[in-house]
Amino acid sequence: MVNIYIITLKKSIFHKMNDGFMSNSYMDIKSFHLSSVKDLISQIDKSKDVDVALISEEILDDLSYNAIDQEIVKRRNIPYLLINTSKKILMDAVHSNAHDIILLDNLDIDRAVWSIMHAFERNKMINKLYEYSIEDDLTGLYNRRGFLNIANDSIKRMEDKNYFVMFIDLDKMKEINDDYGHDIGDVALKETANILKTSFREGDIISRFGGDEFVVFVHDNRLDIVEKIKNRLIESVKLFNSRDINLFKLSLSIGVSNSKDINKNQTLSQVINRADKQMYKTKTEKYNQKKDNSV
Repeated sequence: MVNIYIITLKKSIFHKMNDGFMSNSYMDIKSFHLSSVKDLISQIDKSKDVDVALISEEILDDLSYNAIDQEIVKRRNIPYLLINTSKKILMDAVHSNAHDIILLDNLDIDRAVWSIMHAFERNKMINKLYEYSIEDDLTGLYNRRGFLNIANDSIKRMEDKNYFVMFIDLDKMKEINDDYGHDIGDVALKETANILKTSFREGDIISRFGGDEFVVFVHDNRLDIVEKIKNRLIESVKLFNSRDINLFKLSLSIGVSNSKDINKNQTLSQVINRADKQMYKTKTEKYNQKKDNSV
């Protein structure tokens, strides 16, 4: 089933397109009528059920192609086609991100369905390629690129820009690799990733930042919530280490930084760097404490 939203002020256009879609035998299509791009944006944000948009030319009187490209394609990742009732938009449309143009006066429903199907499948393929480019193969978490892109997008949508970052390092990774081999080292990284997934909340952005380092964007500005998450993480590690079947034990060094700790205009990279320094301080203190206890 492909959900198509037809944006037009003229119900006759919607009915003509809808009747054509119902008669096609190539694709299972369900079509809906909306009267403005604003309504389309609201529908995308609310229900996430929009697969393809068809925008009729009279809607363009108050909108530029650039505005539609920015809001529909780039920001919300929905492909769109134009419904053309005259020749006036043909040249302008060439420079837009419209996937194709459906000529209403000489409607070829088979060709229209093919164009919609191509737009839908192409968008799925692009999404899959994008997922591959931002996902860490080993753990299934975001990689550094994915984390920075998605976290920065989240910050743009935040009114107060107040958030926390946790920088987490898997201790003694080299020892695990040396003692048991890199395959077991990979298992340690995967187990750490699983613990992070169960310890943080759905809206938090978890990444394997590189090597044995993990960075998490915490969607909250309350220190007590962050401390609860941190304690939950520590307890999850203890639970893992209590299992007799493990070849190795996990140990994490954690650094926490808030975007408002120093000033109001910090970049995400600056907040990450401060969390990294806090993590290194924690790791050094743990090392010195063990060293003192062994004397």
